Amino acid sequence: MFLIRYIIISLLISNVCAIGSQALVIPPNGEILSNAGTGIAGDIDITLNPAMKKLESPYIQFSLNNWLGDLSGSYTLFKWGKTIPKQIGIQVWNANKIKLYGDSPTDYPIGEFDIHWTSISFGASHNFNSKYIFGFRVQTHYSHLFTESSLGLTFDLGTLIPINKIFSIGSAISNIGYEHSTTTKSTLPIEYGIGSNIKIPLLKSSLLADILFNKSNGQEKRFAFVTNWKYFNINMGKSFAKKRNASALGFSLNYGNWEINYGVYFHENSSIFSDPRSLDVRYYF
Repeated sequence: MFLIRYIIISLLISNVCAIGSQALVIPPNGEILSNAGTGIAGDIDITLNPAMKKLESPYIQFSLNNWLGDLSGSYTLFKWGKTIPKQIGIQVWNANKIKLYGDSPTDYPIGEFDIHWTSISFGASHNFNSKYIFGFRVQTHYSHLFTESSLGLTFDLGTLIPINKIFSIGSAISNIGYEHSTTTKSTLPIEYGIGSNIKIPLLKSSLLADILFNKSNGQEKRFAFVTNWKYFNINMGKSFAKKRNASALGFSLNYGNWEINYGVYFHENSSIFSDPRSLDVRYYF
């Protein structure tokens, strides 16, 4: 019993403590979560690819998120600009009163600690009078764990290339930059990938596929199916990596100027950690 408790606690702390620079790759909203992070060529969110298509209507969005290891947070964004789409976002992750145990398993914790992570980002894109779209995002973040604090600055770059009316491709590289920590040497989770988007006009839906590379998971393949109906939509995603396989499911409701997205992420450790969930509320102006 002690051993089982110790294993669970160790897994919990390792996942929570990864909130540092690894928070840069956690899905920040329900739409991304429900696609299992797929969408480099899908024009879904600036965190997947900062190259954004022309915006029909500006909107503001607020997301409530839950991730592994009792991590909870929020993501607030404002997107505007028809000719030059721009987006500003504020993201927060917290884990409070995490029980701290010593090197050997016991029934009683020796203390508690909190974790905080905050970031502010800005991005924009432009086509430069061509069919190709180019975008960038700059993000600064701050995290605090125990007595350790870190401050970082990262850049994302992306392209979106429409091949024809039903097929487009995209590429993105994320988390290029620097992070300074007060106690340990930090390594940013640099990630780069390519993606495709195939529209299915008969079903008013799209098939998305991405291939990504990063140091944590190596090569990762992601696939998603998303609908584009008038009032109700379904998202389904799947990701495959050497260290992690997961599935995702979600839906969205659209009525008037409002849109609600909800996503659930099903992973291999569901028996230990609850499945991450996220809810978005969006308002179009």
